[in-house]
Amino acid sequence: MINKFTIGDLMIDCAKAERARDFYADLMGWETTIAYGCHAVKTDNGLTILFAETDIPYTPPVWPEEPGKQQKQMHLDFTVDNVQAAVDDAIRLGATKAIAQYGGESCVTMFDTEGHPFCICKRLQNESEFTLYYEKMNYGAIPDISINIDCRKAETLRGFYARLTDWDQGFHPTALIPENRMVVHFMEADFDYISPVWPEEPGKQQKQMHFNFQVDDLSNAVEEAIRLGAKKATVQYGGGRFVSLLDIDGHPFCLCARE
Repeated sequence: MINKFTIGDLMIDCAKAERARDFYADLMGWETTIAYGCHAVKTDNGLTILFAETDIPYTPPVWPEEPGKQQKQMHLDFTVDNVQAAVDDAIRLGATKAIAQYGGESCVTMFDTEGHPFCICKRLQNESEFTLYYEKMNYGAIPDISINIDCRKAETLRGFYARLTDWDQGFHPTALIPENRMVVHFMEADFDYISPVWPEEPGKQQKQMHFNFQVDDLSNAVEEAIRLGAKKATVQYGGGRFVSLLDIDGHPFCLCARE
């Protein structure tokens, strides 16, 4: 485990950074800002989301997945009281509703302005095992946003991040709860999962989203991550400020020296 391992931010790749930032800010009522030179939002639970235009042409994911096409890799879920009202707002702001739907009236899949799938889900009105868990742990309400990471084996990738962090493992066998109390789900693919290629190469799987984590001792944190199964990316751009790594399923993530 890496001591004081915290989420710095989530970065979302896109074709138009300002357009994507404004879409999510307007949809969720989040504060807009500039962070690390990127258009960004601050979520209600304190997460910073950065929006970055890619060095090569951005390829939107295809969903439902099709063999050989760009996969979503990661996606966001939003919990709301009124699903239909939120869907209508999303469409008004530039989203489109996916043709294929699997969640009935309680969960609707949409595409944002950049083509990223995201889900609008009904907030549980009655006490559930999940809300009761948050109450038991004194976490407050379950945040409106959760993050889902595609992988080959949910148990394996979840185990990697559980060993890397001190995130709460008690919520669900496929999830972890980091320090900001947001739920991070590990979703075992029911398709032929393809790892992203980083740095990006035209025609190859793009990462779509990635985490930047903050640590106190960057050198020791990199060594520990590698010991646990991560790989150091062959190309580095951070100098002494951050190091790019690949998790055991190939998702890039960065370890950054805490400011």
